[in-house]
Amino acid sequence: MSDEKKILVALDGSKRSTRTVDYLCRFKPFRNRKITLFNITTPVPEAYYDLTRDSFSKVAISQVKAWELGQRTIMTQFLEEARQKMIASGYAPNNIGFKLVGREGGVARGILNEIRGNEYHTLVIRRRGNANSIIGVTIGGVAAKLVEKADKIPLIIAGTREIRHYLCIAVDGSPGSRNAIQYTADMMGKTDCRILLCAIMRTTVADSVPEGKDPFADMALHGKRILDDALIEAKEILTRAGLPESKIETRLIQGADSRAGALLDTARAAECDTIVLGRKGVSDVENFDLGRIPKKIIYASRKFTIWLIP
Repeated sequence: MSDEKKILVALDGSKRSTRTVDYLCRFKPFRNRKITLFNITTPVPEAYYDLTRDSFSKVAISQVKAWELGQRTIMTQFLEEARQKMIASGYAPNNIGFKLVGREGGVARGILNEIRGNEYHTLVIRRRGNANSIIGVTIGGVAAKLVEKADKIPLIIAGTREIRHYLCIAVDGSPGSRNAIQYTADMMGKTDCRILLCAIMRTTVADSVPEGKDPFADMALHGKRILDDALIEAKEILTRAGLPESKIETRLIQGADSRAGALLDTARAAECDTIVLGRKGVSDVENFDLGRIPKKIIYASRKFTIWLIP
């Protein structure tokens, strides 16, 4: 993959996808990236073309084809308006393009095929699109498939919280967590964004606990030291990338009943707008595409923007 930070943004022309464009307009660090606004146009179902068996259907089929052309025209206009909106917010005109392709299979599959065939650095989606407006549904079918299957590319799920340029990064010392920190450093370097590095333990232990007397206390103390070291390493990675040390806070939370719940509570209390997670944590199970904590965060966070990093 090239060093150029090319971002693919999946849009369906709905009001929700307009909010994705708004997110990109407001999130300043992306303004120097190459952006492709992407849509998969859905044709009329092939069953409609069976109407050609009678004379009446010849009129109907011409109307169907006109409808398809009209839909493509509407989507092209939507993407061009989105492009102009992003340019007005500060993106360079030659950094913003758009692409429409015809649907040949599922929408999620079409997006994955686009990723495989091009050197994209990041994929941006929404939790739900035009076809899924069921009240109470946290994440739509296309988004759920992409969360599971787009496991080779950083995935951004655009949220609706006010953009404060304040990111909460989950830190656990795992390779996935380090990748998430490095990705953030690459994308946010030399900006004045604020970062909250958050490590969470379900046990509680003090540094003064004597070692060698209680195996459970020893394990907890060892775990705490791993997280302390991971927080120090994370801060060093971010500062080397050009983020001001004064903008980076580290926090170790102990005695949490739920690590996912504690992370969400911390991000809410700090008024962060984004949560950054490694796709897999310490319990890296090879057969699972997504760890338990990231999955819980994605389905419970709703308004947060989520960065999911492989």
